[in-house]
Amino acid sequence: MGKKFHTINSEGSTELRDLEREGKFFTMERYLSGDFDAYNYQWQENFNHYIYDDNGCDYERYGCYIKKGDVVLDLGGNIGVFAHRAETRGASKVISFEPMSLTYGCLIKNVGNKTVTYQNAVGGKSGFNTFKLHGELNNLGGVTTSKQDLKLNEENVLHSEVVFTININDVFESYNKTINFMKIDIEGGEIDVLTNITDNNLSSLRCLAAEFHKTYDEFETFQSNFINRMANLGFKYFILYHGDGDLRTLNFWKE
Repeated sequence: MGKKFHTINSEGSTELRDLEREGKFFTMERYLSGDFDAYNYQWQENFNHYIYDDNGCDYERYGCYIKKGDVVLDLGGNIGVFAHRAETRGASKVISFEPMSLTYGCLIKNVGNKTVTYQNAVGGKSGFNTFKLHGELNNLGGVTTSKQDLKLNEENVLHSEVVFTININDVFESYNKTINFMKIDIEGGEIDVLTNITDNNLSSLRCLAAEFHKTYDEFETFQSNFINRMANLGFKYFILYHGDGDLRTLNFWKE
């Protein structure tokens, strides 16, 4: 592909990297040992992930895949690796939301001409919310919501921003229910979005791919109820549990 990506290093500065080239040497063992970082992991899960009938991307497997001409909603755009994936798959438009300013600055430099970007969060209702980063500055995709902050006890907060959150249903109405494929990976905010999205808007999709971190005690109940809800709307599904199962990818599709 020959594409390089603007990234954020541990000092908070922009750095141009060839994630495809770096990815040729990626292993989970080396990632866990610190030889590779979250950007390498993003490349791996979007372009070099072949587990349970996916096609190189953890968000695409079985009947849940991007078709040529699709309108793709990307919630949790980060620096634009998934948006790039969607464009290479033939999406006619990618709508990418990324709330954090440093990461958004990379996103707008990395995406192609078929991607539109918004520096906003997406949630169950509109309003201003504070997002906090725990850990390292080059993990700006890992900002947390208030419930997660309670779990983390405000430990090692390096960065915080007040961001305007847009109601998920307003997003669908703005695009006249033309969205075909929705990807959501927003570090704990998925429950808020998927609990509040209407059945009408869910039904307008062909595919939904969601990455979850089991950070809430009530998560298993939410997952079971949401799967039943999607089944009643005519969706098939598959769950891939990663590692100890706290991290998981849910794929839904209509045939």
